[in-house]
Amino acid sequence: MKVLHVIKELTNGGASMGLLRMCVGGPADVTPAVASLVPPQPEHRATFERAGVEVVAGVEATCIAAAAADIVQVEWWNNPYVNDFLVNTDLSASRIILHSRGHFDAPRMCPSASLLSRVDGCTVTTPSAAANPQFERNRRLAGLPPARCVFSEAGLGTGTPLSGTPRVGKGHGGRITIGYLGTVEPIKMHAAMLEIAARVIQAAPEVDFEFAGDGPLDTYRAEADRLGLGQRVRFLGFQPDPAAFLNRLDIFCYPLNPYTYATSEKALQEAMLAGLPCVAFPVGGVRDLLTPDSALLVSTPRQCVDACLELVRSRDLRRDYGQRARHRIDGFAERREWRAEIALARAEVMSRPARSKPGLGVSPEDLFDFCTDQRAWSTDDLDADQRADVARVAAFVDDDYAAWLDSKTEAPLRPSTSAERIPS
Repeated sequence: MKVLHVIKELTNGGASMGLLRMCVGGPADVTPAVASLVPPQPEHRATFERAGVEVVAGVEATCIAAAAADIVQVEWWNNPYVNDFLVNTDLSASRIILHSRGHFDAPRMCPSASLLSRVDGCTVTTPSAAANPQFERNRRLAGLPPARCVFSEAGLGTGTPLSGTPRVGKGHGGRITIGYLGTVEPIKMHAAMLEIAARVIQAAPEVDFEFAGDGPLDTYRAEADRLGLGQRVRFLGFQPDPAAFLNRLDIFCYPLNPYTYATSEKALQEAMLAGLPCVAFPVGGVRDLLTPDSALLVSTPRQCVDACLELVRSRDLRRDYGQRARHRIDGFAERREWRAEIALARAEVMSRPARSKPGLGVSPEDLFDFCTDQRAWSTDDLDADQRADVARVAAFVDDDYAAWLDSKTEAPLRPSTSAERIPS
């Protein structure tokens, strides 16, 4: 079976690495290829080609490759590049699976019935996403079978093996390192993360924080300086070997924006595989990965501070929660069964006749409304801080559409709605 994976752009981020894992470790009877609608950077393309995965780039090449594939699997989160391909491109007879990598509970992340009617099946990367009531209504309206959970497994491409053994003593010089791995930006991180770090450091002088990942790091460094954190909080940028970073931590702290669109959380998976004790907010896909007995789950910044300090002060507790985290991820059913689930999802789609999909001619200005069901979330009952959290995540989608519209009209770039994302 030939499967063409269509993605907005190949990068070194979680969606692309999850896609690589699916291509390399998926069902053995599949020949995968990848189409990047936006031409990728040479080094990102090379990552896939070194793994033996063919890569094509651009819409025209994608259409040609789609015509030769048995199944076209679209790696979806709400972005105009993929939506325009699905809605406005003339596609020859094909079978399309919409593989959602965003959580439908997040703002602007639920696909509309009109978008779902353009595909032949839908899969998700975390169980709670499929349970979103508005998505379920739209799926039924589009006549699609129930969405299977094809979990986006971590563990590919690390140069250093994950130790699986938590550090239970203090690190070099008697210090303890609390770490975060992921996008260092308010679409992902909790707005109070640096305040959390400052309170932990004030109460426990032996603690340092390290943040690994891309983002507006200079802005965060300035915020850390304003809080008087100095060298106690370090922003390391992108880490090509996440296992090496995780293996030197004592505690993994993963406080996310409460309205994050994230689902399978490969950084958290890797921390669990490393046997690290975890502190996390049970939002997005975290609620599926972690249980109260496998991690310290918190709902407020104050609780996050207290949980970190509880682990800092007890090496036995760190050992205990590290072992529980490893046991949880090793036994996580969706992680063990994702190959079988994707095979079943593809078999269901193959049982349906291939159908041509003429482009609908939806205007660029109307594409967001055509593809997005905004009834899946509401800000009516939220306070000012919660609405600010929603706005930070919504800006992720809004900025993508704004830039895409500007590229279509060749108008001057609009002011970015992400310019004020970092809290003061």
